[in-house]
Amino acid sequence: MKMTKDQMTSGYLTHELRAPLAAIRFAIEIFMEKNSAIIGKDDRHILSIALRNATKLNLLINDIMELSKIQTGRLRMMPVETDPIKLVRETVEDMLSWVEHAKLNVKITAPEQCPAVFVDQRRTGQSLINLISNAIKFTPTGGLIEVLVETGTGRHEGFVVVSVKDTGCGISPEDMSRVFNYFVQVGAPDKRSEGTGLGLSLARSMAEIQGGNMWVKSVVGQGSTFIFTMPLYTGQPPPETDAVLPPGAQPGNTPGAQQPSAGGSPEVPPSK
Repeated sequence: MKMTKDQMTSGYLTHELRAPLAAIRFAIEIFMEKNSAIIGKDDRHILSIALRNATKLNLLINDIMELSKIQTGRLRMMPVETDPIKLVRETVEDMLSWVEHAKLNVKITAPEQCPAVFVDQRRTGQSLINLISNAIKFTPTGGLIEVLVETGTGRHEGFVVVSVKDTGCGISPEDMSRVFNYFVQVGAPDKRSEGTGLGLSLARSMAEIQGGNMWVKSVVGQGSTFIFTMPLYTGQPPPETDAVLPPGAQPGNTPGAQQPSAGGSPEVPPSK
C-alpha cells in the first residue's frame, strides 16, 4: 500500500524521535545512579518525574510506529503453530511483577489441553499484555484479574477464546462505543494520563489482522471483560490477506477479521 504524505511524515518523525529520547532516558538513569549518594530528596523526585515522563513518551512513540505499520501494511506477522495455554501462562508470568506492585491478584482458568492456534506469538502476547495492563490500571487494590482460555463453540467454532476479566470500575455505556478507537481513553480522569490511548486499539487490530476479533463486556461498578479470538491451527496457513487497516479507519474494519454471525455479534461487539 502506498503511504500518504501524512503517514510518511508521522513515520519519519517517530523514528527520528526515538534515538534522542533514548539518550535522554539513559542520561537521567546514569546521572541518578552515579550521584545517588548526594542527590537530595526533592531533586530525586524531580528526576524521577522526568524519567517517568520520558518512559511514557517512548511508549507513545512505539505505539504510533505500530499504528503506522498497520495502516500502511508494513506490519510483518509471523504466525506459527502455538499452544494457547502456554502462551497465556508465559505472558501472565511476565506481568506478575506489575500485578504484585498494584497489590492485585491474578488467576488463570484453562482446560488441561486446548487445540493449537496459528498466531504470531510476539504480537499476540503484546495484545494480551495490553489487556492485562489495562485491567491493572482500572482495578482497585485487592481486586482480581482472571484470564480464561477456552475452545470456541457456536459462532466462535474454529477459534480459541481468551478473556481478561477484572473487578474494576467498569465502562460507562457512553464510552463502550469508543473504547477501541485510536487515541481514546475512557474511565476515571486520574487513570487516563497513565496510557497513550492506543493500547486497546492496537490489541484489537493485532487480533483482527490474524483473522480473529476482540470485544468487551462491562457493567459499571462490577468490572470489564475483554475477549479476543485466535484461529485454530489447521496444518496450512490461512489465505493471505493484507495486514492493514485502511488509512483513517478504526479497528473493526480490518480485512480478514473474524466476522459475527448473521444474528450479529454476541457480547457487546467491537463497535463500542
